[in-house]
Amino acid sequence: MIGRMIIIKPSVLIAEDFSAVGRLSATAAIAVFSAFGLQTATLPTELLSTQTEGFGTPTTQNTDSFIRRATGHWNGLDDLQFNSGIVGYVGKISTANLLYDYLSGVSLPDLLIDPVLGDQGKMYAGFEPGYLDAIKRLASIATIITPNITELGLLSGERLRVNASDDRIHQAVTDYREATHSKAKVIITGVHRDGGIGCVYVNGDQLKWAGSPLIGGHFYGTGDLFSALLIGYLNFKLDFDTAVQKAVIGVYDAVSLTSRAPQHQRKFGLNLTRSLYNVAKFTLGQTGEEV
Repeated sequence: MIGRMIIIKPSVLIAEDFSAVGRLSATAAIAVFSAFGLQTATLPTELLSTQTEGFGTPTTQNTDSFIRRATGHWNGLDDLQFNSGIVGYVGKISTANLLYDYLSGVSLPDLLIDPVLGDQGKMYAGFEPGYLDAIKRLASIATIITPNITELGLLSGERLRVNASDDRIHQAVTDYREATHSKAKVIITGVHRDGGIGCVYVNGDQLKWAGSPLIGGHFYGTGDLFSALLIGYLNFKLDFDTAVQKAVIGVYDAVSLTSRAPQHQRKFGLNLTRSLYNVAKFTLGQTGEEV
């Protein structure tokens, strides 16, 4: 009797905060990966009743206990395998250490870590002493990291301004890699160049730019969306430059639609309609299904 063949379809691991309201962080990532036709497994790093801005003070729940029990369960499953993952906001040293311990043993071909630490030249308030070191340790196992200018400065020890030159950015990336022995691809997000916004990144030894027109205003969740889009495209074996460009375009599509909404509605997150539509068209085209 011939045994039944089990075909395992790899999944994407999502480790981000989970806001119960809106299209942010983990909820947005799940939607993006669904449009790519990818299975997901989610480790919420923190549960929030809403995001932290625009809704008053949210109620929150630490998830360390769940992470321990969930990863312990997953370790015993033969038909759950990961080939990529994204890590966003973590929040606590204990959570960062749990993720480090688990992800170190999974050995993902693509692991994107967004070291959410600060912006506008300052580290966010409320982190425990030693949190920066915990995130540095976690980032050491990434294959891709996506800091903004402030976060790159914190990771590298360089003093970087918002308008840092390409040479300064390249030097900071080099310093970070040398200090941490990291081989990760480094993408610096939210960079302004020639009236546009996008990212600069090092591919090999060359610094490259991928950008889109700048739309004025504050938009929540752009970094989370970029991470999910990039890993989604890399799952389809696109070359790195193309995947970055398509992720930037996807974020622009979402920001463009969101900018048409009244200001008070933007706190619910990005309008993902066009971004998800384009991802779904791409996915169906790659799989040979009718578009």
